[in-house]
Amino acid sequence: MAQQDVSDLFASELDQTTLSKKQQAVLKASLKLFADQGFASTSTLDIARAAGVSEGTVFKRFKTKEGLLRAILGPFLRGVLPIAAGEFMNRLVRTHAPHFKDLLEFAVRDRVTFVMANRNEMKVFIQEMVKDPNMLADLTTQLNQLINSALAPLFKQYQDAGELVCWEPMRIVRYITGTILSYLLPNVVMSAAPLDIDQVCQDSYEFLLRGLTPRSDADPLP
Repeated sequence: MAQQDVSDLFASELDQTTLSKKQQAVLKASLKLFADQGFASTSTLDIARAAGVSEGTVFKRFKTKEGLLRAILGPFLRGVLPIAAGEFMNRLVRTHAPHFKDLLEFAVRDRVTFVMANRNEMKVFIQEMVKDPNMLADLTTQLNQLINSALAPLFKQYQDAGELVCWEPMRIVRYITGTILSYLLPNVVMSAAPLDIDQVCQDSYEFLLRGLTPRSDADPLP
């Protein structure tokens, strides 16, 4: 299945706002330029030219580059990432994976592929999230209800079968997300080099399966 395009989701989210078409064009151009060449290397003149508007139009509504960045992050937090997460969870439920290891393998590859397919755009968000951890906390709060309603019944069937540790759904999701991000953050934020997706997925899957599989009293500690 083709991965979601963050730029398309962002454009759809802007359509739901009261912003004019010119203002929307400015934000779309800002996201693309910040993603392609970095925040520091992008000028408001670059943005105005890419959006097909005057530089005065940029300043009138958004005042500064920082104002543009804040205007981009808002739709990301309120719409783009929750929508992407919701569609991903729906796919998880529809996989009908017979065992937890099958579900985990699908989930890891899907999320790694999603981030790398939207590498530049996600870099903009991740860099700001690292600066302000409250952004991640806010996003987690938004997703808490969705995670519990979509994943709690799914996780329970594997827990009842003895294939998954009996943790709260959010704790499981945090463990999985944290592990995947530990592999992706250095590559997405600090490097533009190609990523061996197969190797990252395999390493993450093996680590997570070991950590999330219930351990009997007879099992030796590693």
